[in-house]
Amino acid sequence: MRRMTLAWSVVLSLMLSIALTPTANAAFPGRNGEIAFGRTMNGQNDIWIVRPGTTGTNRLTHTAHRHEGMPDYDATGTLIAFSRCGEGDFPNCDIWSMNADGTAEVRLTFTPDVQETWPTWSPDGTKIAFTSDAEDPSQDIWVMDANGANQTQLTLTNGFDAFPEWSPDGTKIAFTSDRATLDDIWVIDADGANPTRLTAGPRVDERPDWSPNGVRIAFSRNGNIWKMRSDGSHEVKLTFNTQPEFAPTWSPNGKRIAFDRRSKDGKRFNIWTIRADGSGAVHRTFARFDFAPDWQPL
Repeated sequence: MRRMTLAWSVVLSLMLSIALTPTANAAFPGRNGEIAFGRTMNGQNDIWIVRPGTTGTNRLTHTAHRHEGMPDYDATGTLIAFSRCGEGDFPNCDIWSMNADGTAEVRLTFTPDVQETWPTWSPDGTKIAFTSDAEDPSQDIWVMDANGANQTQLTLTNGFDAFPEWSPDGTKIAFTSDRATLDDIWVIDADGANPTRLTAGPRVDERPDWSPNGVRIAFSRNGNIWKMRSDGSHEVKLTFNTQPEFAPTWSPNGKRIAFDRRSKDGKRFNIWTIRADGSGAVHRTFARFDFAPDWQPL
């Protein structure tokens, strides 16, 4: 059975009203702009934004009978890459891009019956890394030119390689893999060489995100938010909530982290932010299911 990318499996679980179980983006330096995220509403998923310092949200995509999510801003903050899936057919997903205001959508991949998700821009804006099951039903990391050309497979294991995140200097890609044990954080060179394991153990470590200076990586571990140095050392637990939290993304100024948190009654997932030391939690969105945030650099 195909292992689905985590955020989409969560969405599908909600739609089928079954149990919810926890889920691309270097943070590029700059001032803190909008936070883009996916929102489930009225039977479909769209890309929304919440503006700096507010809880007011605006919708960017309105594509009927499609499911859109996993937004990723480029280093200029003017473009968003995202995944769009067919209604009721989550394995059929392609990568698209659009302007940061939701205009000028461009389809980048054209691969029927393939799940392509979690796009992440290279710092120079010339390439996009993403997750695909084109050659492995368990998922691998791929890279392509920003116009969708020259698609190249970077990881070749038979296991689960997903959630790629480009380092701010463009030399490495962090990702989640189960090649050694269930879900650890790994890093490869931008050409796929030199795979290096950063976390180890029986815990579930997922969804890495580089700080804008490249010094630290935030990630989720067993439903809480953690950070560590980019070499895997000095792990620090940032949140201690009993409800699942996942999908961390650094702010462009490096002072805050946005992430998903489930409500205490278990009925909602929303976007929250904390300071980089774990303090100062702020509730930013309030719909039923908001997921996979990314912070715009200005």
